[in-house]
Amino acid sequence: MASAAEGRLPRWHVRLLVTSGLALWLSGGGWLLLHYFGQRQGEFGLERSPLEPWLMRLHGFALLALLLGLGGLFVAHIPRGWGNQGQRLPGLALSAMLALLVVSGYLLYYIGADDVRSATSIVHWAVGLALPLIFVWHAVKGLRSAARERSRLE
Repeated sequence: MASAAEGRLPRWHVRLLVTSGLALWLSGGGWLLLHYFGQRQGEFGLERSPLEPWLMRLHGFALLALLLGLGGLFVAHIPRGWGNQGQRLPGLALSAMLALLVVSGYLLYYIGADDVRSATSIVHWAVGLALPLIFVWHAVKGLRSAARERSRLE
């Protein structure tokens, strides 16, 4: 069984993932709120908020940093932590949700068919809003595993 310390990320990597993840969550959540509740009546009907496109730009920019951090996970974190069976389920759940977000985000950017786009959008924002719960589950289990290991070694 691999130790929890073996899969531990360097502080800079954690900061990169948390900062970019938080920027993605806030920009996506902000866009959702504005898109569905921030429209106002204009001269020619309902108008979207002028902040919507800027939030999407921020969302795309934050994605670049997150993808960089995710790539780093495949080099060290995942292979070293794979032996820690207590972390495997939360790690797989987190990985699956992130993969679904990347694929659905790609589809939202490039798909034009309204019916497919509508369903993809719902999946994307539902998974995106729920992702922090899975991240916290994975992080807390990892911290507890590391604490148990430290107390066992003392």
